[in-house]
Amino acid sequence: MSVAVGLAAGVVIVVATIVQRLTGMGFGIVAVPLLALIAPDVGTFAVLVLTVLVMVAVAWAERDALDRRVLAIASLASLPGVAVGTWLAAVLPLRATHLAIGAIVIAGSLVSMAGWRAPAGRTSLVTGSVLAGILTPVAALPGPPMAIVYRPDDVRRMRTTLSAFFAFGSAVSAVTLLLSGTTDAGAELVRAAVLVPAIVVGMLLAMPLVPRLPAPAVRTATLVLSLVSGAALVARAAFESFA
Repeated sequence: MSVAVGLAAGVVIVVATIVQRLTGMGFGIVAVPLLALIAPDVGTFAVLVLTVLVMVAVAWAERDALDRRVLAIASLASLPGVAVGTWLAAVLPLRATHLAIGAIVIAGSLVSMAGWRAPAGRTSLVTGSVLAGILTPVAALPGPPMAIVYRPDDVRRMRTTLSAFFAFGSAVSAVTLLLSGTTDAGAELVRAAVLVPAIVVGMLLAMPLVPRLPAPAVRTATLVLSLVSGAALVARAAFESFA
């Protein structure tokens, strides 16, 4: 990476980290498409490493609010979803998959923004976690299902638990990619290390903003990010149809 590209990538990581720290999701939604445009040398493995670091940092910042029970259930439930998603990604046309998933995410986000809330309980949590697992290998977007089904009144608990859940999923994906032998792990780790200071800057810049952001705004922001990710999938599918 050139110095200019490295600085631009660093700015992206700073912004994505701030969004994640404030809302509990959004790092991938911000970082992945922008890094692909301005710093394509930062590969998937490097992005996953950075994602794990950001998620751990965000979860640690409010670790006293972590819901360990929800984290355990969601993490275990996501594993079969990852297996299903890996199979779907291999056998289904990518454009049709992105279009269908994007439409479902948009619909669910709009319904939730209109006031509907998924019934609280283990069934909803497991369902959302399985769907998050499916979306991870298919579209690298585990956030929307969890944003819809996991909306506790305590936004600190939501931010911390969601970030911890995403850390688990990203770590599993990174290990899977590493074991597949399809990535130059050494080079990717170097690229990730160069961008670690940007995570620190993002966390520091977010510190004074966290207590000033009202809880309703945090919950609304998670649904808006979910809606944006669904729209991005539909747009990607449309682009792929004309490419």
